Amino acid sequence: MRNKKSVIFMGTPDFAVPSLEKIHKEYHVLSVYTQPPKKSGRGLRTKLNPIHEISNNYNLPVKTPQNFKSFDIIEEIKNLKPDFIIVVAYGIILPKTVLDIPIFFCLNGHASDLPRWRGAAPIQRAIEAGDKTTAACAMIMEETLDTGPVIAKKKINILNKDNASSLHDKLSKLTANVLIESMDKIIQNKYKPIKQKITGIKYANKITSNDTLINWTQNNEEILRKLRSLSNWPGGWTYHNQNRIRIHEAKKIEFSVGKENIKPGEFIGYSGNGSPIIQCGSNSFLEITQIQKEGKKKMNSQDFLRGYKINIGDKFRRDKM
Repeated sequence: MRNKKSVIFMGTPDFAVPSLEKIHKEYHVLSVYTQPPKKSGRGLRTKLNPIHEISNNYNLPVKTPQNFKSFDIIEEIKNLKPDFIIVVAYGIILPKTVLDIPIFFCLNGHASDLPRWRGAAPIQRAIEAGDKTTAACAMIMEETLDTGPVIAKKKINILNKDNASSLHDKLSKLTANVLIESMDKIIQNKYKPIKQKITGIKYANKITSNDTLINWTQNNEEILRKLRSLSNWPGGWTYHNQNRIRIHEAKKIEFSVGKENIKPGEFIGYSGNGSPIIQCGSNSFLEITQIQKEGKKKMNSQDFLRGYKINIGDKFRRDKM
């Protein structure tokens, strides 16, 4: 262990797991703080989040406060006397009374090239915006959101084939490495905090249900980025008549149309392999290759159309008719 320095780790989803695993190997984890278990599924069974599960596997003490307003919770953390508090996608705001506790710092591992994409959904927003690069950062936490000075940063390219899932996995591992590098630098007093620029600030707002609806007036490139950004969850959705339809995969296609006044979202014909072609904005087109009716399984488009009727001239919409 690196000088047996002690850490309180705070995190919740899959993204935080590589960081906890690496820190557990290298440092002494005093306790893990994560969001309380939630009920889910048809039987509303209580389900532990990924950090809670792996903490149990490592026999690490787990705490699940709703917030940090209680005097007792603050005192509990103070009494542990941690060298560091490490936060990765925790989802609960830490007050200054907690930020001031560690002997060194509260460090946050964040999946963006700060100050671009501060906030809740940096991976999705970077893909959606067409960014060519992103980064994993380790920063000293402040009371304001993702504004603290950066200790270490590692940049990577966003490939055309990357979606939210693949980029998530790359950045989750990279974040773990960046945090370890930052902690080592701080312990050795070889760190130089870099203040974030006041230009180029962008906020990665939380994904809402409205964000999942495909805007067919956008061009095909913009729509494809949207689909990639929402790949595993929650997906890109549209409506056909009263039915909610998820578009899993699509690709750009060149298409000649003899009909005038075609509107974005309109089903205008079939590709050579029988997949539907949809008109997009800027006179561009998408071939839909994988599709799913809500409540049904994902299918390739040809199989889907054998059991679901879409007529040429029908429109995909952002809302029900």
